[in-house]
Amino acid sequence: MSVAAAYPSKQRAWSSPADVDPASAAARQLALLDAFADGTRNAPDFAHGWWEARRASQANGERVRGPLSDLFDRVFMLLEDYSVDPDLREPGDLDDADLRAAVSETWHAFRHPGGDLGG
Repeated sequence: MSVAAAYPSKQRAWSSPADVDPASAAARQLALLDAFADGTRNAPDFAHGWWEARRASQANGERVRGPLSDLFDRVFMLLEDYSVDPDLREPGDLDDADLRAAVSETWHAFRHPGGDLGG
């Protein structure tokens, strides 16, 4: 036990927002979710910010697990169906309003126990 205490893990793995280090890139992703869902950030800014924070989180060795991982995976999948440039959108892609609605629904379901993240 004393050896384990002397050498804490450098890996970070969080399962809920309350566990996330406020200085982490994962915390930036959570802040982006809040801002986008409440309408204070537009869809292109959200998408660019999310991808930037996701890359930083990976580069920093941050990991999410459990419900938080499910949330981040769902948002990732929604962004895969969205193009920042309207000229590059294909049939079936989400537009800005569709992305906000889907992300808001996902974020609401996550924050309220018993919510379903869908699939």
